[in-house]
Amino acid sequence: MQNLLVAHGLGKRHQRVARAAAIAAATSGHVTEAAADDPLFGFCHWAGRPGQLVSVDSFYIGNLKGVGKVHQLTAVDVFTRWAIVWIVHGPVTAQHSIAFVERIRRQWARLGYPIRAIVADNGPEYVASKFADALARHSITRIKIPARSPNHNAVVERFQGTMLQECWRPAFHRRHFTSIRQLQSEADAWLNTYNTRRRNHGNYMAGRRPIELNKAS
Repeated sequence: MQNLLVAHGLGKRHQRVARAAAIAAATSGHVTEAAADDPLFGFCHWAGRPGQLVSVDSFYIGNLKGVGKVHQLTAVDVFTRWAIVWIVHGPVTAQHSIAFVERIRRQWARLGYPIRAIVADNGPEYVASKFADALARHSITRIKIPARSPNHNAVVERFQGTMLQECWRPAFHRRHFTSIRQLQSEADAWLNTYNTRRRNHGNYMAGRRPIELNKAS
């Protein structure tokens, strides 16, 4: 047992206390000093209600002829799996991530839920002090994940893989995009289906749709 704890960075009591505090931060929004000292927190895949934890990431779509380098900023609510996407010209900066937080807040407010915490990787757009300040202004907790560990942000990573297969690859076969606006319209149309009509048959969703969990909570 001790060898297993050591292998997961939990061999010492203070490491176990920090990890427990990090779990409390994700589930209750209460951040203690122990949670702040736990850089290897990876239990970011559970939430008890909408808005409690939102998983965000930046995804490189490609260098499109006539448009340029295009990135997708993605946010997925861990409890409902409700997703939003913002298409931008790259590279993604802290200004983009700050503006995206405002978009997330507005959409979740329309759904009736405040954002309590955000989990993101260690990209420069998410570790910038300006981004941290923007979260602090709205009392949103920033959950850290280990470097080079996308599995610790699996909710949004899985969603982006699904969107690539079901939205972007078919769309690029059908048409030639010439603007960010066209790409955003394509994303929004697919998201409407994903959030309200498409059944998700993953273990957690078990055939439910994000809109069902929004209404049920």
